[in-house]
Amino acid sequence: MPTGIDSLDLLLKGGFPAQTVNLVSGPPGSGRSLTCMQFVYYGVERFDEPGLYITLDEERQSILRAMKSFGMRPEMYEEEGDLTVADLGWFSKVLGPEAEAPAGLAGMDLLRERARKDNLDVEWLSGEPDAHEELEGGFVGFRTLQAVVESLLKKRKIRRLAVDSVASIGLLSGQEELFRKELFSFGRFLRDRKLTSLLVTESFGPAGSVRFGVENFLADTHICLSLRNIRGESMRTVTVQKMRFGTHDTGVHPFTITSRGMEINVREFVKL
Repeated sequence: MPTGIDSLDLLLKGGFPAQTVNLVSGPPGSGRSLTCMQFVYYGVERFDEPGLYITLDEERQSILRAMKSFGMRPEMYEEEGDLTVADLGWFSKVLGPEAEAPAGLAGMDLLRERARKDNLDVEWLSGEPDAHEELEGGFVGFRTLQAVVESLLKKRKIRRLAVDSVASIGLLSGQEELFRKELFSFGRFLRDRKLTSLLVTESFGPAGSVRFGVENFLADTHICLSLRNIRGESMRTVTVQKMRFGTHDTGVHPFTITSRGMEINVREFVKL
């Protein structure tokens, strides 16, 4: 399945294997969110594959604005029902311990009103006690993500999914063992639903060590983005650290972010 980034497809020998769980990692500012935007958006525009972009960190309007700055037209495809940009980051603020909303039906009414502004249906909450309990605990976790995806799959033929980012879930949960267990459960769910997904996490250092040390074990493909200091200048680099079900380029390549998005110099190698 093409990623929507032509030069990345060259490194992956064509793209992600279909119906796999994939990971893009890197430090802030390395281009992780942009990679997800291009994966989901161009899946719709070029390949007629409906996509869902779930953001836990940035507000929906910020994601839409970023997409448009790279020449994308997300609102057009949202109106057609082929693209969904869902902001779940505000859920815990409405239902959590320091909730903005009143309890009970009045609280759900406020939640529905806020969700409509983000083009999101929240009726699934009434039938998902695990997700409701999670949100009342003050954070959006994998049970909530699963409920949202399941709900949208009943209405739309989603083929591509991006989650930005799973690191946020780990940081807010504060329970690494639970994070690991539910991350792998979420991965099984995505594969069972035959989605091709791209998850975001943080990584640090030249080796690309992921924040929680388990995300790369879940992934079928792991793309590591880095910010390196080369002769006193900051350089963005990309390497494919692993890929199941296929062969891939193993080099470290520089890339730039242009008005068209990510552009990898596949002919140039960075010596470490």
